[in-house]
Amino acid sequence: MARAVFGSGAIAACLATALAGCSLQQGIAQGSGSQGQPAVSAPAINAATLDGGTFSWASTRGRPAVIDFWGSWCGPCRAQQHDLNAIAARYAGRVLFLGVDMRDDTAAARAYLHDYAVTYPSVADPAEQISAAYDVAAPPTVIVVDAQGRIVDRLLGTLTGLRTRLDSLR
Repeated sequence: MARAVFGSGAIAACLATALAGCSLQQGIAQGSGSQGQPAVSAPAINAATLDGGTFSWASTRGRPAVIDFWGSWCGPCRAQQHDLNAIAARYAGRVLFLGVDMRDDTAAARAYLHDYAVTYPSVADPAEQISAAYDVAAPPTVIVVDAQGRIVDRLLGTLTGLRTRLDSLR
């Protein structure tokens, strides 16, 4: 009898975990935009880039920005980088793209940028200060900022809807 109770409990726990995972996965697959919520001002980012340059938040004034939180160790980041590169190329000149490398080793981050032919600048965030300011817990997370400097969308683990959102910012 004890074995049957334990077995039933284990099955119930597995089922609850699976359902919770499906709910989480559904939220990730659909993105987690800020639609319906008041837009908040994007925190300024002023930092050295991984290629030795500098990034100034002032360079975003008057145009939308996409902030890509990534890590070289992040499998989903690697999986979506080609598509993100294509989106960055499509909107070049009109939308500023910036990468924020989370929890990474500088050499590994630079190798990732080279291996995946990332053309937009990236800054390192080893202490996760930028990530915390943007309330980003894990990569890949993409934040969309409008031309007025307000966060208007947040995509968790997906690029679905990014082109549509960028087109709406014209």
